[in-house]
Amino acid sequence: MIIGLSRTERKFDRYTEWLDHYGIEYKILDFDQHESDLLKIDECSGLILSGGVDIYPEIYCDWDTVETKGTYFPERDGFELKLLEKAIENKIPVLGICRGCQLMNVYFRGSLIFDIEQIRNVNHKKIAPDEDRLHKVNIIKDSLLFEIVKKESVTVNSSHHQSVDRLGEGLMMCAKSEDGIVEGIEYADKTDKPFFIGVQWHPERFRDLSKPASKNILDKFISECKYTTLK
Repeated sequence: MIIGLSRTERKFDRYTEWLDHYGIEYKILDFDQHESDLLKIDECSGLILSGGVDIYPEIYCDWDTVETKGTYFPERDGFELKLLEKAIENKIPVLGICRGCQLMNVYFRGSLIFDIEQIRNVNHKKIAPDEDRLHKVNIIKDSLLFEIVKKESVTVNSSHHQSVDRLGEGLMMCAKSEDGIVEGIEYADKTDKPFFIGVQWHPERFRDLSKPASKNILDKFISECKYTTLK
């Protein structure tokens, strides 16, 4: 069993160290090698979409700004949207982390809040370059995420300024912060569908990796990947 892990330009070692910690075999799917690495998804039993730079706003029908112009990687956006398309076609489990969660929502024609602090007047950014913010999220009881984490409320890290706004077609919210920001998404109708969860926090960055909002999610994702039938 091999997991596909999309490469990010930020703190990528945290993802690889996380998977190495549990002895999970993975292939790095690199947007800089998009032609060859897109084919690698057919060898993978699951896909993890990592965090990183903002998604180009015109993809979800928003506008760029003078301040953010030129800060995006549209090549990565296109590559990961194709990865996600292939993963869905291959019926393999998908776990989206931070930006990965947002990309899953955009794929299904959802939208994003361009800047949470500016639009919602709440701050979900990290406290310092090497220190994430911490806050509580409430998990929706009637959700797969609740079945996995088995808690109504958990404390998670926070290091983002964008989030899911309008839910994508066929998706439901499964976690929400106390100040009203969507923190988790999954399929609304899970019938005959594989694991598909996006979380806004970073389970790979937990100081205690045994916490349910980290380990339980990875354990369930990996257990579902073991049932994948490769083409």
